[in-house]
Amino acid sequence: MLFQNICGVDLGTDTIKIRDKSGKKFMDSKNMIAVRNETEVIAIGDAAYEMYEKNPVNVEVSCPMINGVIASAANMELVLSHTLKKFTSFAQTSSDICMAVPSNVTPVEQRAFFNVLSGSINASKIRLVDKGIADAVSIGLPVLSPTGHMIVNVGADTTEISVVANGNVILGQTLKTGGKKLDADICTMIRRKFNINIGMKTAERLKNNLAFMINGPRLEQKVFGIHTLSGLPKSDMIPSLAVSVAIIDTIDSMVENIKSVYGRTPPQIMTDIANEGIFLTGGVSMLLNLPIYMQKEIGLPIYHIQDPKNSTVRGLVEIINNKELRGLTRAPRL
Repeated sequence: MLFQNICGVDLGTDTIKIRDKSGKKFMDSKNMIAVRNETEVIAIGDAAYEMYEKNPVNVEVSCPMINGVIASAANMELVLSHTLKKFTSFAQTSSDICMAVPSNVTPVEQRAFFNVLSGSINASKIRLVDKGIADAVSIGLPVLSPTGHMIVNVGADTTEISVVANGNVILGQTLKTGGKKLDADICTMIRRKFNINIGMKTAERLKNNLAFMINGPRLEQKVFGIHTLSGLPKSDMIPSLAVSVAIIDTIDSMVENIKSVYGRTPPQIMTDIANEGIFLTGGVSMLLNLPIYMQKEIGLPIYHIQDPKNSTVRGLVEIINNKELRGLTRAPRL
């Protein structure tokens, strides 16, 4: 029977997170695969990520997902199967999967999720939950009530903006912008201002260690890269202010889209959101002072939830264990 032996899966572009029904077993793994000569799989998950930006020309290291949807079903099936095998609670043949998906996923994209889950993984039953619903449940919001709530999940490759009421996402938008776009902005800034080519891993470390919004500590971090003119190795000290300025345009774009979704919300729901505020989650939401900056720009209270990186998978487990919330799941539309 569904929900007897089940795990929640947050299939992110950057990371796969899995938690069992009890909530005690949890694992996360990089959503990456390394393939040699287009046919030979040599690494999956964290091992593939270690090879990223260090791989030889005959080895491709990539993520099977782009912008929150499956780009390579074959590779995604390999990565997810490998990850679930490491997650020992899924070893039983009767196991089911409850997976979070973007709220505005198309039928074709939803079919790709189903094909991956029903292939070699062979899950007994598959249930899907809108990511915005799972996030709202993890926050503790009364999602089944007619009161409206607004949740913004800033992830690695997408930003999911959801307006939730009566157990449904009544208005949502998935932006193809997230942490990776911020990393690319930092790479571009360092290339132009410091004449150094760096990798996305280095840019991500700079973002996590130095970036801030409004006010933050004036720090520096040394980076190593390739000089854009000579092609020789070069290092330099990168200040936190330069990193923070580099990402501001992308952050402002996110803010404008949040304003746009709020402006299209029905008046009754808009009043609820104005009174309650907006909830910010996702790994990238941990940027220093980001909620304060967004609150200043949007003019509504912005609340940063605890442990935002794992909010979606926490919500899935709560839905699995709560009889009243199980109706929030649905079977894939085939």
